[in-house]
Amino acid sequence: MKHASVTPRIRPAEIYLDNNATTPVLPVAAAAAMQCMQQQFGNPSSSHTTGIKAKATLEHARSLARQVTGAGDGRILFTSGATEGIQSSVVSALLALRQQGKNGASTLLLYGATEHKAVPESLKHWNSVLQLNATIKAIPVDQNGQFDLNFISQHAPAAGLICTMAANNETGIKQQLDQLEQCIRAANPAVYWLVDCVQALGKMSLKLADTTIDYAPFSGHKLYAPKGIGFLYVRASAPYQPFITGGGQEGGLRSGTENLPGIAALGAVLTEVQRADGKIFQSEHTLWHYRADLTAALRYVFPELVLNSDQPYIVPTTINFSVPGFYSKDIMDLFDAAGIRISSGSACSSKVPTSFVLDAMGLAAWRSQGAIRLSFGPAMSATECADACNAIRALKAVVNKHCLVVTDATPTLEIHADGLLQLKHEDSCSYLLIDAASGQALVIDPVAALVNRIINIVQGRQLTLLAILETHQHPEQQSAALMLRQALHFDQQHCDEFGWPTATEQLNLADFQLTRLATPGHCASAISIILRRDQQTLVAFVGDVILPGGIGRTDLADGDAMVLQRSIKNLAEQIDADTLLLSSHDYAQRFATTLQLAQQESELFAKVLAGLPAAEWQQQLNAQTAELQHASHYYCGLVEVAITDASRLLDKSELANVLQQQPELQVIDVRESHEQTAGPLQQHLPVKADVLAVPLSKLCDALISRQLTPTRPLLLVCRSGNRSLLACKVLRRFGFATVYNLNGGMALLV
Repeated sequence: MKHASVTPRIRPAEIYLDNNATTPVLPVAAAAAMQCMQQQFGNPSSSHTTGIKAKATLEHARSLARQVTGAGDGRILFTSGATEGIQSSVVSALLALRQQGKNGASTLLLYGATEHKAVPESLKHWNSVLQLNATIKAIPVDQNGQFDLNFISQHAPAAGLICTMAANNETGIKQQLDQLEQCIRAANPAVYWLVDCVQALGKMSLKLADTTIDYAPFSGHKLYAPKGIGFLYVRASAPYQPFITGGGQEGGLRSGTENLPGIAALGAVLTEVQRADGKIFQSEHTLWHYRADLTAALRYVFPELVLNSDQPYIVPTTINFSVPGFYSKDIMDLFDAAGIRISSGSACSSKVPTSFVLDAMGLAAWRSQGAIRLSFGPAMSATECADACNAIRALKAVVNKHCLVVTDATPTLEIHADGLLQLKHEDSCSYLLIDAASGQALVIDPVAALVNRIINIVQGRQLTLLAILETHQHPEQQSAALMLRQALHFDQQHCDEFGWPTATEQLNLADFQLTRLATPGHCASAISIILRRDQQTLVAFVGDVILPGGIGRTDLADGDAMVLQRSIKNLAEQIDADTLLLSSHDYAQRFATTLQLAQQESELFAKVLAGLPAAEWQQQLNAQTAELQHASHYYCGLVEVAITDASRLLDKSELANVLQQQPELQVIDVRESHEQTAGPLQQHLPVKADVLAVPLSKLCDALISRQLTPTRPLLLVCRSGNRSLLACKVLRRFGFATVYNLNGGMALLV
């Protein structure tokens, strides 16, 4: 008997786990919008039959919104989304307060410290525009994200408006609205109360009419409706001032022709929310199972994972976690390369190194800096959950291979674990020089924030360290080199203050020779480490004596301008014009410089080498010191930023033609090696082409080894187009003639 063959199901190319930012549109919602646009396209304000049908669609959706939220006799008006709802609510409340004479510093406007930025920014803006001049205060939260009720009790009597959330967009932490209401109303029965319910819709039971909540904004695109549609609940007794006036739509509360296709789509979603059969929207019990499965998959990849929010304080659809030794971007880049979409926090917030939500909760800095948000929607299917878990579990091999997580597995020493690695954290640089053949390595100028990463590389690759070196030390800073020696149990008994082995003038690593040269001035005790091979001076690790684009500062406690000038001239005599100069800081994101480039990019540096008189040199340094005092970001020196870019930006539409017309074009993947393994570039190129892997951390190594040819045209690619553009700028500085950048990066090829 023949059995029908079963074709194995192919995993989707994209696993979307960022539903708190936005959701895909449900098919029933898309169908409702299309039907509305094609068949029910009338203006709801028109009195003819087509308009009456449109009006019926609008009011049906309003009725559904009323039922789902338990709005009772409260007003439901359609908006463009939650931000508009927040703005109009804040304006209404503040205008009412002004009319009541409640203004000035004695009137408080309170908001939760973990609120979405739309809330405090709206308060600040309209408080100023309406000249209320009230005092705005953040309500503290504890480590579980719960509001400080004592603070509310103390400050609510003087408050005119209190803004809180039902569920947090970053952590999924929900508030006990009944307890919060009791606290607020016991302290001030008349205060206006706004509750951001965006992340609560479809995830929490809402009965707004049974509460004294005055305003509750909702957004459709957070629950499978299109972007640009939302609605606002306004309690019957709450003041409301129309934010948009005109034709009198929405009962005069929000003028402008309604977004009927969006409203129809939202109505279709709300219809599904009300269904009890679980055909689309899953039960809370099922969602908790999904959360458990996804968390288990994450722990399989990252055994040391720590949850930043957990039961019983959360809705089940958000997993916020951190992994020791990882920053948010590390994990996001890895997951994105593998086709798994996650985020580091609110998609509406600017790129910041920490999560203000976790900071407000008082969690450790490493948890805030490494916070990842994985969020799924209440309509996730069992198949989608299984696909997501499988995709996440598949990353275990990647993180093990690239020593992102240390295991007992035999290491794989691919090309990226050989030669010079430049590891960067913000503006600080650390260097590893590795010889894969012998398994030996050197560390130069480790940075505290990179210590865990360096440990993983050393232990994961089973490397033998010859030395952990520093070019200089700042007495007020903890020595990262000392931290690294202690963590790796490295013998420091027979080393000097820089980690240089005593009674040793030259360190040898494979065919590299390293020597040191005293270069004080930035601080009293400093050296430069010179790397040579075959009698050629390849690199000088110069600490903060010379910076890419500038010169180190000398106004520190043990700095000396005249000594620094002599050190720079002495160093210049020991190296070649094209020797790569690698610094401890890279404020202008230039990665490296040379004597020749330094003279071109810094007028002051050129003058130093030309024999700048002592008096003029001191005057120039004093001017730099004054500038540094107003730019504390440049802790160790000041740079003069040059503006350069790629020779040309290539769009996706022209990529195939360029690759065919220029067969000599070399495609360069500048993503880090673990990203390249998780998601190879070749499979997304429209035309077959050889791809050379040159991660940004290996860019300086590629310059040293002459891996790249300056006269050959290059096309640089990364995930988004940002890192590759950065690499383009670096290569253009170093004389590469034709350097293209793929606009939008791999994200637009996938």
